[in-house]
Amino acid sequence: MEPAAVQSQDEVFCVVDRGDVVLGYRTRAECHADPTLIHRSISVIVETAEGLLFQRRSLRKDSSPGCWDLACSGHVDGRETYAEAAVRELGEELGYVGAPPEHLGTIITDLPAETEMAGVFRLRADGPFRLMLPEVIGLGVYPAATPPAPLTPSARQILAFAGYPG
Repeated sequence: MEPAAVQSQDEVFCVVDRGDVVLGYRTRAECHADPTLIHRSISVIVETAEGLLFQRRSLRKDSSPGCWDLACSGHVDGRETYAEAAVRELGEELGYVGAPPEHLGTIITDLPAETEMAGVFRLRADGPFRLMLPEVIGLGVYPAATPPAPLTPSARQILAFAGYPG
């Protein structure tokens, strides 16, 4: 028997068009099964004094399990804003409470199984950060030009959008 996923497949996501206009709400399961359902997400690039902070995703994630990802990433729940989701996810994934991240803009990430309208944020902070099991199973700091591998496809797209090398 496989362990349960770390997220509920009934979680409700905001579905938008390519102009980020709200079309309605659908479940995680629906959005991750149909790449035509563009749903909102956030990614936070965390710059520390030593380099960029990355997280290793749980082996029980429903997408890119075990891969490295940006320090913080997640979906925008229901009617929350990108900024609210970024602050919430920083707490859930890194145990971070502090200054809010800076919004850099939005990008559409086209992935094989899903399409996201990603709010991209940057946070300059040295922590403290905590490993928040079971969703995140590792944290590491790497130079921006040499991120860890394997890196999620969306993380590569977001780093390029934000102007990071690699």
